[in-house]
Amino acid sequence: MVAALPTLCNNLRTMEISTLDFVYLDSDPRTMRPSACVYVKTIGGGDFAGIKAGKLIGRPCLSFIELDAEIRRLHAELDEIRARAKKKFYRAYAATASA
Repeated sequence: MVAALPTLCNNLRTMEISTLDFVYLDSDPRTMRPSACVYVKTIGGGDFAGIKAGKLIGRPCLSFIELDAEIRRLHAELDEIRARAKKKFYRAYAATASA
């Protein structure tokens, strides 16, 4: 007899997740220079295994394949943040150099 694979659920509908984003300041009040920070942007949702939803950065995964996909999603978010931040910082440096 062939064992049935577990049914994978659509976690997107049952639990909202947080995502990563960044905030960029053209002039940080402390240094008067450009500054940026990565932060967790809470989208909502329920708790998981006693961890408050606002602390989670990924959805619960029912298999290694799902977990691997979730890690790749987080990597992609960080890569996208890096690209956006790089543009902002280089634009600020170019403006300073040409002034």
